[in-house]
Amino acid sequence: MKQLVCFLTCLSVFLSCSDSKNKGAVKTYKVDTDITNTLSGQVVFAGQDIHTYYDISITDDYYAFMDYYSDTLLQVRDKNDFSLHQMEMKEKDTFLISYPSFTKYDYADKNKKNAITIWDNDSHLLKRIDLNQAQSSPFISGETNSLSEYNPGGGFTNCCLTANDLYAVSFSPGKPQVFYSSNGTSGQYAVPAYPKITVPIPDNVRREAYASDLVVNEEKGVIVAALRFIDCVNFYDLNCEMTGSVSFADYYTIPVPDITNKHLDAEQSKKCFIDICCSNQYVFCLFDGSTDFTGNSVIYVFDWNGKHKATLQADRNLRKIATEKSGKYLLALSPNEQGGRDVVKYDLKGKI
Repeated sequence: MKQLVCFLTCLSVFLSCSDSKNKGAVKTYKVDTDITNTLSGQVVFAGQDIHTYYDISITDDYYAFMDYYSDTLLQVRDKNDFSLHQMEMKEKDTFLISYPSFTKYDYADKNKKNAITIWDNDSHLLKRIDLNQAQSSPFISGETNSLSEYNPGGGFTNCCLTANDLYAVSFSPGKPQVFYSSNGTSGQYAVPAYPKITVPIPDNVRREAYASDLVVNEEKGVIVAALRFIDCVNFYDLNCEMTGSVSFADYYTIPVPDITNKHLDAEQSKKCFIDICCSNQYVFCLFDGSTDFTGNSVIYVFDWNGKHKATLQADRNLRKIATEKSGKYLLALSPNEQGGRDVVKYDLKGKI
């Protein structure tokens, strides 16, 4: 039954666009999925069964990781030898309840060599940490700020902060949206859902279908949203006006409802873009393509104008990717046979 619902839903949202077609001011593209290059990774840190990292941030001199199960939830490691530089305990400050995450972009960090920003949705706290500041102990201290005024009711995740706005994916119930923006002058703005799902589908499933990951380039004035359950990547300006949208087949993949027909069935729905990261030049979108995270991942590469630059086949299944400003390499997290996650490095020289 779920397969029939999925087929009918996909059929209803047939893409009428060619390789590039104007839709008003929005350009829609269909990208060829043929692999343009392959990636062979080097395991630079074996997670074994004691490190289950779920997020990465890269500075000039350090790699920072979030760990699901360790008491030291935040671990900062030296790039040269992966030695532990600093850490933060799970019970302290921001990390009281659940799993905080690194922001994809924070304007306050852009001129700092070794700064990271962490968002915790449970406490609505933002923690900015300058790793160059002298510490009296191996435990990290930083500036903590409340972002409760940005909270649209049910909280948010995947936030990016510019000098004037916060862009984030909302947990709030309501109309479907890809993400929303918020500032002190104009308040909150929900970015309309795209692509349109036109078949009858429960409201909650429709809303949850637009879960996305965001990156922002403040200097170029671009926001990119990669959708988790629909094979689509959208481009916007900083006013949240859509400038382009990329699809990858004649039909969009659409998630399926669960057994209650009230919510999205995340387990049985195809996972499309499960992460996104960026350099000064490129946007990297991590595509899974399975329902159970099996098979080797694919990374689609775009420039900030939305032009497709490469389709890279990884040599294993990846769950998270990050890069530095130069974009010379990707750092990825990959599940291993011991139940942990390895840190894998991919050299991008000559691949794009």
